[in-house]
Amino acid sequence: MIVDQINNSPFVTKEFLDLVIQLNSSSDSYLQHDLFSIKDDTLCNSGSRDYIDYRPNFNLTSKSLKDLNCKKVSLDSMHFDQIKEITKLYPENSLKISKQDQVVNLMLPQSYEEYLAVLPRKKRHELKRKKVRFQEKYPQAVLRESKDSEILESFIKLHRTSDGDKGNFMNDEVATFFSSLLAMKGWKIYYLEVDNTIAACCFVFEDEVGSYLYNSSKNKTFNEVNPGIIIIDKIIEQLISKEFTFFDFLKGTERYKFDLGGISTQLYDIEITL
Repeated sequence: MIVDQINNSPFVTKEFLDLVIQLNSSSDSYLQHDLFSIKDDTLCNSGSRDYIDYRPNFNLTSKSLKDLNCKKVSLDSMHFDQIKEITKLYPENSLKISKQDQVVNLMLPQSYEEYLAVLPRKKRHELKRKKVRFQEKYPQAVLRESKDSEILESFIKLHRTSDGDKGNFMNDEVATFFSSLLAMKGWKIYYLEVDNTIAACCFVFEDEVGSYLYNSSKNKTFNEVNPGIIIIDKIIEQLISKEFTFFDFLKGTERYKFDLGGISTQLYDIEITL
């Protein structure tokens, strides 16, 4: 269940949230309370939503909030089941709920053949076509994984060659953030190696049952053979062989996630007036 994925994800831990808070200099004016922040009489999630895909459960009562001198609560990126629990604590007329981000998730079957069979016919055909084309051109390609700084540097370098906002995203401060993440347990980089050259990278968090795709980058030299699709397909096949249960694409509704079988789940923002 996706609720378990939320509760077991790195995004709801203090260790992760503290790193994200450091990225946002304006957080200096926030007071911290457990996994939340307080500013201007409002309790809110800690850290920018742009770096955080899931949020911790919220179960503070009205009395608890008033003891903290809070007059309002403003939360983002909450799952429907989390919203349901909040509505049990507060009257309906005090809540304002809105649809915002979506996450895309893939539940993994027991075999890779079953995974392919479940894909819609058109998407299955397109994936097979891309795989054949890649295999014919680069038969020696290998999926590898690493926590080495050298591979991190390649991931960052490739990320900076991306077009538009994605390329501009990876400044020095963000690169340091990714370096800190990689040093933590569970974080690693998958990379697709072609003749000693990296064609694509996926920066993930992985536990005993599933993998969360936090970010990715690719080498434009290989664009004609869709390295971004190929690496994720190879990761999915490997996870299935290890009997993992899910591959979480996290926030964003990019087409490739659905082409690979992902299903979207709505997240919500909620405001509580005390």
